[in-house]
Amino acid sequence: MKTHISTNLAVTFLEPGKETLSKQKFSNSVENPSETDVLTFGRAFSQLLPENVSYNSVVETKEIEYTA
Repeated sequence: MKTHISTNLAVTFLEPGKETLSKQKFSNSVENPSETDVLTFGRAFSQLLPENVSYNSVVETKEIEYTA
């Protein structure tokens, strides 16, 4: 049996002076967000970033449990 445990979103962005992307994680999102909603969320979050920080993307991670 397949059971949804959680859906998490992580907004990635590049800070000045760093070579790797930084992440801000958001736990317990809705179970199956639409692509449009995820992208809108990322754009909304990017408005909160300082001007010298570049928004990159949103990563969606789902946790599913499988039982017999």
